[in-house]
Amino acid sequence: MIKIESIMKKISIISGGASGLGFEIASLLVRSGKNIVILGRNKEKLDCALVKLKEIVSDIHPEAIICNIGNECDIKKLGDHLVRNQLSAEYLFNNAGMGLFVKADSLTSSMVDKVFEANVKGMILLTSEILRLTPKEEELTIVNIMSTSALVGRADETIYCAAKWGARGFTEALRTELKGTKRNIIAVYPGGMRTNFWNMPGQVRDLTAFMDPAPVAEKIVNAVLLSDKMLVTDITINRR
Repeated sequence: MIKIESIMKKISIISGGASGLGFEIASLLVRSGKNIVILGRNKEKLDCALVKLKEIVSDIHPEAIICNIGNECDIKKLGDHLVRNQLSAEYLFNNAGMGLFVKADSLTSSMVDKVFEANVKGMILLTSEILRLTPKEEELTIVNIMSTSALVGRADETIYCAAKWGARGFTEALRTELKGTKRNIIAVYPGGMRTNFWNMPGQVRDLTAFMDPAPVAEKIVNAVLLSDKMLVTDITINRR
């Protein structure tokens, strides 16, 4: 009898994979021969990213799926798609997120909901679904990409830091919960990068000293792909 797991196609899932750090990670994974699925909310950006990814290696067929990871219905649709197409994650890169940088006395309930949905709730829902679907006998590496704002408190970043600290708490608790299983949890804390992350109304920053996302992605992917040979837990990447 053929086990179902043996005929499932191994994939790497990258949330927020249409641009910035997520796209750079996806590009490196394609170059390394991985089958990838990028997730995002914007169809136009996903389509554009998919065209670029398909140009990298001709015999790899990346896939793009519209998915708001903070929406439970979207997550269930994603799960159904994976099951229907016999896809099983070997790597999950929780990369999606958003920033909102205002003073604590300017926060509103909608701001709090928006930031926590993008940075914490989405990570939790997507991780939970992938854990549920991945056979326990199969290796799964979950890479939670957060920010150095998950390590320190910063002025005018109260809600952003709160969300990232929440993501860090989830990551560390998950690692403890899954200890001794075939699940490897890697926490990544990158500093500021020159990406569309900062293209928000009212957000003006000098990005000249910020990092290029391409070398940051290279450090992350290199460490993650080595995790089957050595123990990789936390990765902090700061600009000089």
